[in-house]
Amino acid sequence: MPTFMMTHTHSTVDVPGFSEKLRAYVALTKPRALAMIVFTSALSYLIAATRAIDLGHLAATCFGILLAGGGSLALNQYMERRLDSQMARTRDRPIPAGKVSATEAAVFSWVTMLTGYAFLWFFINPLASMATMACGVSYNFMYTPMKRYSSFSSWVGAIPGGMLPIMGWTAVRNELELGAWVLFSILVLWQIPHALIISIRHQKDYAAVGMKQLPLIAPYLTSARQMVINVLILVPISVMPFFLNMTELTYPLGALILGFVLYVLVVRYAFQPNDHHAKWVFIALNAYLPLLFLLMYFDRPA
Repeated sequence: MPTFMMTHTHSTVDVPGFSEKLRAYVALTKPRALAMIVFTSALSYLIAATRAIDLGHLAATCFGILLAGGGSLALNQYMERRLDSQMARTRDRPIPAGKVSATEAAVFSWVTMLTGYAFLWFFINPLASMATMACGVSYNFMYTPMKRYSSFSSWVGAIPGGMLPIMGWTAVRNELELGAWVLFSILVLWQIPHALIISIRHQKDYAAVGMKQLPLIAPYLTSARQMVINVLILVPISVMPFFLNMTELTYPLGALILGFVLYVLVVRYAFQPNDHHAKWVFIALNAYLPLLFLLMYFDRPA
């Protein structure tokens, strides 16, 4: 009578190690964007400080914004996980790449974000916490869904960017003043060309998933004109801190130089739209904001 040998094959499933999982969670927070959020808020804190800086209080503010911002950016990846899986530049993000499940990402984002808001409320002040909440809510629940339905999304998306200096300002002063709104205006005006040039550089990816940003639904000249107009308005607004006695004379001179360079590059792109000129507009926009805020901080009145 024949005998049959039973062989068992064991399928192995790759389980991410702790360090790999940790890196995936960190990637959910979009570290480069998060660093810009904390940097801008911290510089605004320093600009608003009129007395000796409490380094412990500044560190606590940055920690709270780090948690809230990281959670908000992770929530954004959760909300856009299906779109991310369809675009070449985002399909390697943690959720579409399978490094973190959608449920894990959702839990992580909400816990981290709400912990950050609570930390700011109890250890900094409620106004700073509410400003940070306004940033997260406008980013995830206004700008993110609107990207698929309206070119006006670029303007709505400028609001969370504009809230960054408000977050830093209210953390140290616990009140909203004209100086805070000037910084808000600078960020909003800067954010529009920044969003447009990103859309221009990645328009094939965005078009493939049905995004409705301006460069995708209108001739390139419409977007270029909008960038030129924004920079033209940004330049005089950027010197306003001097007239509010927030800086000495070096700052407005530097702001005019930075604005002029940015304006020249944007106009060059408008007349000669190509990838090379778009790249330089993108580089200039990314350099403009930190340089402007650093100049504002270092040129504060003694």
